Amino acid sequence: MDRILNIVTFTAGFLFFINGIMWLIAPAASAEALGMSLLSGAGLSTQIGDIGSFFLVLGSFILLGAYTKQKHWFYAPIALLSLAAVSRTIAYLFHGADFSADKIIVELVVAAFLLFIVKKA
Repeated sequence: MDRILNIVTFTAGFLFFINGIMWLIAPAASAEALGMSLLSGAGLSTQIGDIGSFFLVLGSFILLGAYTKQKHWFYAPIALLSLAAVSRTIAYLFHGADFSADKIIVELVVAAFLLFIVKKA
């Protein structure tokens, strides 16, 4: 069972990390995959920098936690994913954004999985 959890953890970390790399090398495709249009000027810089770093930090810290088996590496990804889900909900409730249930579910499921890994260790 531990082997399966480790494989799932490495896979999640790898996918987030690759998503971050894709924001740096193919931002138009990355934006389209998330249902957003690519901005321009300073907005483009912010979009690539902030979203790219979000995914790179998620992936890197998850991979570090999976590789080192040290649970403290999972706390930042848990916080980032949980707050992203909360922020999406606030965007929906107060700012007229579409409710992104699919993205919120992924964020909460991965955060819960990482919390399970932390509590299991």
